[in-house]
Amino acid sequence: MTSINLHDQAALTATLAGLPPLSVAALTIGVYNLLQDGADLPQPCYIAVSQTSQRIDLQFPGKQPGRRAIAQWAHRFGSTVTTDPHRDERGQFTRVAATFGYYGLTVTAYAYIPAAPASL
Repeated sequence: MTSINLHDQAALTATLAGLPPLSVAALTIGVYNLLQDGADLPQPCYIAVSQTSQRIDLQFPGKQPGRRAIAQWAHRFGSTVTTDPHRDERGQFTRVAATFGYYGLTVTAYAYIPAAPASL
């Protein structure tokens, strides 16, 4: 018989709400654990950790494989993928992102995919 423990993020977030913020060292251990839990998924090219907002950002390459990678992370950690248009001095992009909870932390996996050139 196989048993599966489902992660109840709402209950965990409520429990952790009264605790003091984690240190950068503890957040870094959280990054290590997150990457271990996603070891069979495509790995990010850049990771940012914020003690102030208690969050981890995972940036993926700005190519179509990055879009698939974010979908895989979203599926693994019970999130949905969002897409939003983005424009800066480099041109037009689609921001593909998935935000999910991981043991009380907010994790956002994202990539900026260049917009396809217009065809006639």
